[in-house]
Amino acid sequence: MKSRVFLRLVLATVAVLTVAQSRPSTEQKPPLFFLKIAANVASHVQSQSLIGFLVIYIDEQTWSAALKDGDLGPFLKPQEAKPSRSAGCLFTTRKDAAVCTYFDNDVPYGVVAVRAGATGTIDGSDILAAYKPVSKQMLKKGKEDLNFTEGAVTTDDGTRVPSFQITKKAKN
Repeated sequence: MKSRVFLRLVLATVAVLTVAQSRPSTEQKPPLFFLKIAANVASHVQSQSLIGFLVIYIDEQTWSAALKDGDLGPFLKPQEAKPSRSAGCLFTTRKDAAVCTYFDNDVPYGVVAVRAGATGTIDGSDILAAYKPVSKQMLKKGKEDLNFTEGAVTTDDGTRVPSFQITKKAKN
């Protein structure tokens, strides 16, 4: 009797560990992992060169601060905040064009690419209308060789978010 209980306990433990290991986790990947994917997606959904773009990573810990941010918030509001949700957003230096890729765990599932309207700013309603699912084609490497230089960006409330400036990769 004791051996059956022990065996069931061992099998249950193995099953739990197997399920836990099979789930991808954003905690295991650095922000640059997500931002490189977001840059590939951006290169396929808009025609502008990504050189000079600022890329910002928002994870589940910084989501609420980014949601209140004037630039990032409009891109996050349409998405449900939940564990393992993250986003990689790319902005031009003038903030007149942006692309935001959304992730569940480490899988990109949606993207928004928008340009500023007549007012010179990006409108929240344009973001909703521009949403589309990420396709396999969008995940292919873009034509530009990109270099990511770490930066220092904070949300409007002072929360630091991982960011990088995209520059052209130096030729060897």
